[in-house]
Amino acid sequence: MQRLTRQRNAVFSAFSDAGRVLTAPQILAHAREIVPEISLSTVYRQVSLLLADGEIAKVELPGEPARYEVACKAEAHPHAGHGGKQADHHHHYFHCSSCGQVYLLHSCPGPMDDLVPKGFQVKSHEVTLHGVCASCAGASTSDKGRAGKAH
Repeated sequence: MQRLTRQRNAVFSAFSDAGRVLTAPQILAHAREIVPEISLSTVYRQVSLLLADGEIAKVELPGEPARYEVACKAEAHPHAGHGGKQADHHHHYFHCSSCGQVYLLHSCPGPMDDLVPKGFQVKSHEVTLHGVCASCAGASTSDKGRAGKAH
């Protein structure tokens, strides 16, 4: 049983070490720094257990592999949210079109009621911004700088 605990801790620690949303192969790479012999099937098994326990949440973007993040526990607090209602806590994401990484956005644009036709009611929303992350933007800027100097 100690082995499973060590493997579970290695999988879960990948999230705090990375500080972003991760795919199973990315979790595996981080977990292997702690438990070198861990396999991808063990990562999927641990991810499944962590999902079932509510410790992590699945992030699905159209056309992309499933990713996972640490679950937000704010949903369990009935006094959070608007007007004393139970919180409809959700996250929004930034997807880098260059490196493929997905980053958590730490704010929400708020209610979307003003965007829908009259009489429609928004029950929930998802926002994913697509672009280039700071690392990739810096790399392309430095590449352009070098190219410009060569002329």
